[in-house]
Amino acid sequence: MKKIVPVTSLLLVVGFSVWLFLNDKAAEPGALSHSHADAHDCETCHVPWKGVSAEMCLQCHEFTDVTNLSPELRFHETEQYCLRCHQEHRGATAKISQMDHTLLNGDLLCSQCHLDRHKGLFGQQCRECHGITTWKVQGFRHPPEDGRNCSRCHKAPRSHYDEHFWGLIENDHFQGQTQTKPIEVKECWLCHNAPPHSWRHRKMEQKL
Repeated sequence: MKKIVPVTSLLLVVGFSVWLFLNDKAAEPGALSHSHADAHDCETCHVPWKGVSAEMCLQCHEFTDVTNLSPELRFHETEQYCLRCHQEHRGATAKISQMDHTLLNGDLLCSQCHLDRHKGLFGQQCRECHGITTWKVQGFRHPPEDGRNCSRCHKAPRSHYDEHFWGLIENDHFQGQTQTKPIEVKECWLCHNAPPHSWRHRKMEQKL
């Protein structure tokens, strides 16, 4: 048995549609961003009763030649999914771009767009530890303070590879003591406390 739509509801829908059609201001969702402020006519981006589409965006934004774009923007050559990352009507100073990494090729290396904060220590497969929606590693716990594998994750600053630097350390802090072997850069625990303290928290008094 067919469900009959009440005449009153139908009239309300038709009446509201007519009112909305005659009163454009009532349908405005918000101010445009500074980049699109010159688009005074809604039809510049919107198809009446259908909204915005990638085809409308490409009337002004064209990406068939991406040779002049920076590497992190060259995926725009697909010319799809504009509205998945860009949303308007959030105000003149709003940021209209919100990256959706799920649209990218799974074989794309994160380091092709992002700087490697680990300086190559962990290789190129960032997704083995990080997610796509957040870089925060869920459930991460730093190793105990007495751990001695600091160099596996942390890279010493350039000063620690300078012979003069180590000469000052040994002369000042090991004066009168017999050194059985030179101190290696990776032996961080000899001078530093691991987190929860800062690396600036030294086990010895700073005299330099």
